[in-house]
Amino acid sequence: MSQFAESVNAFLSFNRYEVLEGKGRVSKLRADKKAIGEYDEFNKTQKIISDFDKHLKGLENEIR
Repeated sequence: MSQFAESVNAFLSFNRYEVLEGKGRVSKLRADKKAIGEYDEFNKTQKIISDFDKHLKGLENEIR
């Protein structure tokens, strides 16, 4: 896992992004709420139909 972290840090540094030190000041709960809120906002703009939904639609059409 440490090799992965080093790889990510090297990638960020190479692309001139700041590599943050330490574990941060945001709680997991607060970070999860933020991520869920951002995803919900992002998901409103996406028209994603899963393979499962497509399969169900196909079954409904076969029944009719």
